[in-house]
Amino acid sequence: MKISRALILLFVLLLQSQLFAQIGISYISEAEKDIFSNWEKSDFHQQTSYQQFLRATEETSLLSEFYQTHKAELQQKIRSRDNNKKKAEIIYDYLHKEVFTKYDLNARVADLFLNKTYNCVTATSFYVSMAEEFGIPFTIYETPSHVYAAVTHQNKDVIIELTSPSNGFDFGSNIEDLLQTLIDSKLISRDEVAEKGANQLYNEYVAQKNPISKKQLLGIQYHNEALILADQSRYEEAYNQMNKAVALYPNQVFSEAYKYIVTISQLDFMLNSSQNHALLSSLLVSTKNDSVLSYTMINYLGELVEDLLKFEENFELTAQLITDAENNITRDSFLDEKLQNYTVYMYTVFAQNASLKGETLSAKNHIEEALKLDPTNKRLITYYVSVTSSYATKLSQIGLFETARSTIDELASNYPEGYPIINESRVQVILDALISVPMNIENETKLLSEIKLAYSIQPDNIYLKSFSATVFHELAMQQIRNNNYEQAKALVLSGLSYNPSDATLRSDLDLINEILK
Repeated sequence: MKISRALILLFVLLLQSQLFAQIGISYISEAEKDIFSNWEKSDFHQQTSYQQFLRATEETSLLSEFYQTHKAELQQKIRSRDNNKKKAEIIYDYLHKEVFTKYDLNARVADLFLNKTYNCVTATSFYVSMAEEFGIPFTIYETPSHVYAAVTHQNKDVIIELTSPSNGFDFGSNIEDLLQTLIDSKLISRDEVAEKGANQLYNEYVAQKNPISKKQLLGIQYHNEALILADQSRYEEAYNQMNKAVALYPNQVFSEAYKYIVTISQLDFMLNSSQNHALLSSLLVSTKNDSVLSYTMINYLGELVEDLLKFEENFELTAQLITDAENNITRDSFLDEKLQNYTVYMYTVFAQNASLKGETLSAKNHIEEALKLDPTNKRLITYYVSVTSSYATKLSQIGLFETARSTIDELASNYPEGYPIINESRVQVILDALISVPMNIENETKLLSEIKLAYSIQPDNIYLKSFSATVFHELAMQQIRNNNYEQAKALVLSGLSYNPSDATLRSDLDLINEILK
């Protein structure tokens, strides 16, 4: 059996949708899953920062051994009588000699173990973990572009700048030195310094410091990994890591980063609608209570809905995607209007597709759903009138005359002016019903009253003129056979009042006049 491409796409989409509904975020292990489900309930939040980082990696055992090895080495170097500042300095010197040997802005957790490569996040995490192991009070600070640590000695912060191997302990450099550190770390460029000046960059990148928790630091690490994955076009993994980042540390910076990832993924023309659907479905995990992500979701949802609706088999999936968006995004009047527009468009496409297949009732029902959302939309009203008129006509064609009549009469009552198709359909419904009525004297009253009604609706309908001429001719001939010539003449004259040029009726009139002479 040959399976169409559309059906294959549908199967893939449904499978992805089912998986998404089941798991939301995918985890590499049960240990990582506990980060999000049992943070406060388990002893996880009591572990050191780097031990928490280890749960988010796939090489936990090797990295754990690496961590314990360096902890043991430091235990040989630190004496119990050393004060906090001395202990902190020993840790700083040791790590920069044995662990932190190569800076890389895009370093990941495992890079410390694999090649001693670090960045401000992984180095800060490892450093404060060792400080915690030796009972040194510490604080983790975040700036708009950087992370660093401080240890507490005699109620004062001793700044630990891990990206500065030579003078990062008790770091107290001036603005120029701080900016040079950012330049060396590839966090800002020399062009930015020339363009904005040292003071502005200092205020943007350094002065706005914020103490953060170990949990938030882990969120930053997930955020960094997501950006790395996105740059490698590994969008599904990037979305997944950003969902974790936002779950741990919801903030505006992460929202903007997620928005960036979404943007580059949706601009990647190598992705098909199936892949885009999976990505935007994943984005729904993080849109709740986040206006930036909600707007990002809505901006791309319209394009995806349009792509999905190119295949008839994706209608139910499209409806579910819109429903999921309605249930997850942060709502405001603008987003509500956008979602309404997408839903109206979806129902309109549903209706158009059904109409093309001759499924007039389905088309009518779908366009009614669209009209409920946008009742004053003239384009929708026009289409609704057209579809409903076709539905009524189809009912009459299959012999459901009463239902057809009530349907089209209700439509005419609701839209009394401006829609000629309603009149055309009303006349057609009347004619379809009359065709089944025998043209004899016993049915004369019914036939003539319905014809009179039809002419009042659409007097120039050519099918009506032809049918009525036949009716008046047949009834007149029956009266002639009964020698009721005056009655026959009255019938012919009535027919000619509706259709003065009909040759048969004119001939009938001539015949009757000759007889009456």
